[in-house]
Amino acid sequence: MKRPLSIVALLLLVGCSSDTVEVGEEPIGVETINQVMPVDGKAVHPQFGAETWFAYGAIEGTNGNTASGVGQAYRFENGSYVLTLQANLPTLGEGKFYEAWIKNPETGDMRSVGHLSNFFGDARHTLTFDSTEDLSTFTEMSISLERDDGNPQPGSPMAKGTLKPTER
Repeated sequence: MKRPLSIVALLLLVGCSSDTVEVGEEPIGVETINQVMPVDGKAVHPQFGAETWFAYGAIEGTNGNTASGVGQAYRFENGSYVLTLQANLPTLGEGKFYEAWIKNPETGDMRSVGHLSNFFGDARHTLTFDSTEDLSTFTEMSISLERDDGNPQPGSPMAKGTLKPTER
């Protein structure tokens, strides 16, 4: 009696495993986020080498705006700086985009780190920025809603966060 039940359970497990989610006949798609993951407490980037500094922080909406997410920043032994952002933000209409900024709270110096990408037309927005300049003192993050009008100045922040340096 126990043998037929175990065969049914095995068939159910095999039938439930899938690498692609489908709706009808069309696959939904795959989103890939490249992230350096520590192994035994040490993160090593295949191109930049060992991590020498790491910071992370939550991103939250400002002034009643709906937003959530996380930012992570790294310095590596070859001098590279990498910032990744994942943020859930409202979808945008034509001629608008989200731009990410980092700021040094001591000097007030602010830098654009680029436009967030949205691959699926929903709330998920991502950004990966890298530089050879040490930007580890730029610990304030913000995301502004911008019009595609060529103005290089930041608009009002939709979301903000603080990168917190962390020892691993």
